Amino acid sequence: MRVSVNLNAQKPDTTTNAVIYARYSSHGQTEQSIEGQLAKGHEYAAAQGYTVVHEYIDRAMTGRNDNREAFQKMLSDTGKHQFQVVIVWKVDRFGRNREEIAFNKHTCKKNGVRVEYVAESLPNSPEAVILESVLEGMAEYYSIQLSQNIRRGQLESAKKCQCVGGSVPLGYTLDSDKHFVIDPQTAPVVKKIFDLYAEGATISEITGQLNEQGIRTIRKQLFTKNSLTKLLKNEKYIGVYTYKDIVRVEGGVPAIVDKSTFDRVQELLKINRRAPSHTWTKVEYLLTDKLFCGHCGSPMVGESGFSHTGAKYSYYGCIKRRREKACDKKPVRQDWIEALVLDETVKLLHDDELMEYIIDRTWEYYQVTDKVQEEKAVLEAQLAEVDKAINNLVRAIEAGIFNAATKSRMDELDAQKAALTASLADLELTSGIRITRDHIEYFLLRLRDLDVKDRECQKRLVQTFVNAVFIYDDGRVKITYNYSGQSSTITLNQIASAEKGKGFVCCLPCSTSSPRFPRGVAALFLFWGKSGVNRLPISAVLCYNGSENGRGGRKNEKAACCVPDGARLLGLCGVRGRNAGR
Repeated sequence: MRVSVNLNAQKPDTTTNAVIYARYSSHGQTEQSIEGQLAKGHEYAAAQGYTVVHEYIDRAMTGRNDNREAFQKMLSDTGKHQFQVVIVWKVDRFGRNREEIAFNKHTCKKNGVRVEYVAESLPNSPEAVILESVLEGMAEYYSIQLSQNIRRGQLESAKKCQCVGGSVPLGYTLDSDKHFVIDPQTAPVVKKIFDLYAEGATISEITGQLNEQGIRTIRKQLFTKNSLTKLLKNEKYIGVYTYKDIVRVEGGVPAIVDKSTFDRVQELLKINRRAPSHTWTKVEYLLTDKLFCGHCGSPMVGESGFSHTGAKYSYYGCIKRRREKACDKKPVRQDWIEALVLDETVKLLHDDELMEYIIDRTWEYYQVTDKVQEEKAVLEAQLAEVDKAINNLVRAIEAGIFNAATKSRMDELDAQKAALTASLADLELTSGIRITRDHIEYFLLRLRDLDVKDRECQKRLVQTFVNAVFIYDDGRVKITYNYSGQSSTITLNQIASAEKGKGFVCCLPCSTSSPRFPRGVAALFLFWGKSGVNRLPISAVLCYNGSENGRGGRKNEKAACCVPDGARLLGLCGVRGRNAGR
């Protein structure tokens, strides 16, 4: 027999990568637990010659809920083509109705990924398709039946006045049969709460007293207005057991409070709810963690109140002034400062040249900080070395050199290649979506289309671009913008240091010997590189002269600012005022 030898032959790569998906619903499952499913999945993969590159796990989730985080991540990752097989325990792990299972399997199939079951081995034949459909139908039936059984069991327990889940109210505990019994340690607290409210104490007074004494809710949390009100309305404390709107049993629970006290409390709750009072709706402060006092550098925090006429007002105040009385910065109206910051941020978005600059800097920053490609390059280099060694060994074997040592070395190289291949695949899966410059450009330019009157859109703009805002009583406002993906907040000292640094010059379209900013000059400028010992992220600063009440000039009138020497001046605004152009 004549043997043809190809000296350039390489050992074919027949590695099949697989991932394992496991979940359990916590309803008494044992063998099908997470650990059991993973162990069986690895055994199955080893028997099939697959290399497991990743595990996806959802704990205490049900098949009827398709919002399983790990499951959805696994479906998404099938499009990365880093594995060819998904191993699951049974067909019901892919959903609990035929439509969901079919859709999820189709997602895998179109991406070239097979779904294989450990406990239900199915051959690849027309019969297997029919059998699988039957199993899918059974899984759907089991899910519906299980839900009905659970509800039926809860109803039977409710008829016996047993606890069917949820938190046990403060003042009670459960006996061995899950019946409510009085807790001698916490029941007196409940009775005292009812007595205090019936005697005229307010919700705020009672919660404050409880919290000061270290008494906590059944969830070990501080008492709040809502939690205390809910407690005062609970009919269990007068012995009434309820389950949804289906079961109501008088005397089904041992009473802690007498009915006359309970009824008095319910009357007071209704009266107090109808009592006229200021409407304290929650105020959302857009510049929280962004606005700082220009006098001392402390955060400016949101505060609300009512005037003597009953009008509600909201403002930002220096936290150092409020807590320590150590700063003279006056409060600033919320609506004015937020509108100003939003207005300038929107202008920035529509500056094409500036946006291109921001996109480029963000992309450069991402490339520098992204370590995935670096790790990938190292693994690929190692894999190339192993492939080279395997090819050399194959040539040696083809030349007739084959013994125990070459076999041992080949096995060792095969193991190294499998490990490196698995590490590469796992790196791709865990690294998330690969970002390109186009992604960054698409995201940032789409912000132009946001409805700036919508509060959620406003928050998105501020969180994306605004680094810090410093405000002064003389009307100046300095807004710093993130340009490079840096997240550390610029401080007042850094701004002052940058303005005084040797590398910075005044860029004013007017002549003046005064160090104060003249009126009518506006510019957008960058902090760039180093200033003294401070390394500053790329940021923009806008300076304003003139506050909401007109101090220092006309309302919202802009003032001059400094720019780095030699830096490119971006977004120069129009100049106005008596000194303009001089």
